[in-house]
Amino acid sequence: MQQKIFHGILVDMAFIDRRYPETFSIFAQEKSGDWTLYGIEVPRNDLEDAVVNIQTHMRTDEHFYAHLYDDEMVVVIFKTHVFRVTPHISSWGDIQQYGMTLEIPVEQLDFWPNRFQDELHYFKRENFVGKA
Repeated sequence: MQQKIFHGILVDMAFIDRRYPETFSIFAQEKSGDWTLYGIEVPRNDLEDAVVNIQTHMRTDEHFYAHLYDDEMVVVIFKTHVFRVTPHISSWGDIQQYGMTLEIPVEQLDFWPNRFQDELHYFKRENFVGKA
């Protein structure tokens, strides 16, 4: 059964306005050093608008990506490119090659979590907002 929402991972430093991720419904938030990682929710019907909106707000002076997912698809968003793949690593080759052309280390191109069940291992339990 498909979920009615996508979840996503946004890093505040990827955006012109570091508060931009707070414009989404947030299910988890974690601070690490100078940056904050946000787990966001996007209604399935708003997916395409959200992708364009995220691209519009991304910085141009450094290369970052964001990713959205349900349990069947992962949408990886760069400033000028969008890739749609499965959660399985075997489908990520083109994205990883593209990311390396932007000098993003391959170990940072892991798109995890990419399924709802993985979130419990990614975010510390105390960093979930509301229901977890």
